[in-house]
Amino acid sequence: MKKNNKVLNFIVTAVLLMALWFVMSGKTETKFLILGALSSILIAFACTKTLNMKGALTDRTYYLLAVNPVKFIMYLGWLIYQIIKSAVYVSGVTLFRRSEVEPSIAWFMADYDNPSARAILANSITLTPGTITIDITESGIFSVHALTRSVREGLLDGTMQNKVAWLYGETINFRPVDESEVPEHIVKQEENYAPKRFIVRRKKA
Repeated sequence: MKKNNKVLNFIVTAVLLMALWFVMSGKTETKFLILGALSSILIAFACTKTLNMKGALTDRTYYLLAVNPVKFIMYLGWLIYQIIKSAVYVSGVTLFRRSEVEPSIAWFMADYDNPSARAILANSITLTPGTITIDITESGIFSVHALTRSVREGLLDGTMQNKVAWLYGETINFRPVDESEVPEHIVKQEENYAPKRFIVRRKKA
């Protein structure tokens, strides 16, 4: 298992801060570049430690900005395509096929240990029209509001979940889960997001 490299984390944080400073300031004079670099180094020294978090399921420490840039660009391109495709579909449903609207709450297990992976998946789901992440339990059960049956089925096929696992180099146990596996207080709270008759309940085998 790859160790958390504190020096590399510090360098990455400083470089990202410097890049952000340069983009926002647009200054190219030497004195400003030096001041920007010094400020980035000082801020990185102060905040790098706060960007390290314990795993959700283990005691492993993760640096929250540690992600393969090539993989991230590939994932971002794929996500943008999914957002556009879903936006076209949801627009069609809301404008011309209102009968397909069937709000529901669906649950699935995606037990990432890296907190960043959980955050990226939750936000990717919310950014994709037709789905909104409601909650994530400590064990890795995600609660998601889906606008239609088709959207729900697409969510539960595991494609996005496995893409995020690939992005962060994790192996996850993805599966749709039964309502009985979700804490009761969460189920009751989520009934406010969709009519009770639409909440997805999977029959036990």
